[in-house]
Amino acid sequence: MTMINTVNRTLLTAALGAALALGGARSPAIADVVERFDADPLSGGGRNAFFTEGDVAARFTYVAGEPSHFPADREGTLRVLYDTTLPAARISTPIGQILSPGADFEFGAILTIRSEGFFADPNGFSQIAFGLWNAATTGMNRTGFPSDAFDLVGFDYFPNAGAFGGPFLSPGVFGGNVLDNAFFNFAFASAEVALPFDVPLLCRFHCIAAQQRLNLRVSRHGSGVTFERIPGAMVSVDLSRLDPAFLVNVAGIAAYFEGYPSLRAVVDYDLLYVGNLPEPFGVVNRRLVPAR
Repeated sequence: MTMINTVNRTLLTAALGAALALGGARSPAIADVVERFDADPLSGGGRNAFFTEGDVAARFTYVAGEPSHFPADREGTLRVLYDTTLPAARISTPIGQILSPGADFEFGAILTIRSEGFFADPNGFSQIAFGLWNAATTGMNRTGFPSDAFDLVGFDYFPNAGAFGGPFLSPGVFGGNVLDNAFFNFAFASAEVALPFDVPLLCRFHCIAAQQRLNLRVSRHGSGVTFERIPGAMVSVDLSRLDPAFLVNVAGIAAYFEGYPSLRAVVDYDLLYVGNLPEPFGVVNRRLVPAR
């Protein structure tokens, strides 16, 4: 496996170098990847071609008749079961090029964490996750040690709250393979914040190459097609110590296995994108006043 990963990474690095040579100091502008989940991505009906891995049938369900969750949303949703007792599964779609910390990029999702049936063990620590990864080098054993989740840029929300604190918004970034354990080349940052249930959440990542930072901000649906920033729901990850840096070429949603019931959450996805935030959605800068 190490030799295969090394060969794949050499090929990807060469491809990235060629792209940079053609485009100068920055990679070419990425073509927007937008999936609205208004058709079944599991059967090839969506705008993008999705590839499946693991026990997808136990984790992913397309709900064709689900009413729109907010203005400009479309009927239908991709419903994902995050249950840590089930085998891992994920779906992904190609993004059309290789992304690294050497160029600015943006990606994100609109998701709704449903309160019905939700359980987060206060003694557990498990995540709701989506992100970018490498189709050749990123394994699904994200939660194990050693982990094989090389070349991964992940949204990770840990809703468990216990004696140690929480919940935590804690995106994790894994670089290339170092000694066959992804946690040997890993960066993360955390904010202790509870994301609301039953309301659409816009989760936006920005990679800023000049600063070697990956910034995540989460906003909640306000009114119309606008989202309002959630106080405290912002995290900035330092990418400067990753060596080698990540190389990613697909976007997707991942549900991990742990073997004990630390998390059970049902999450509806209504948007997954790479590139610019698609129209007509927008974010207003005013902050919500916390409820008393």
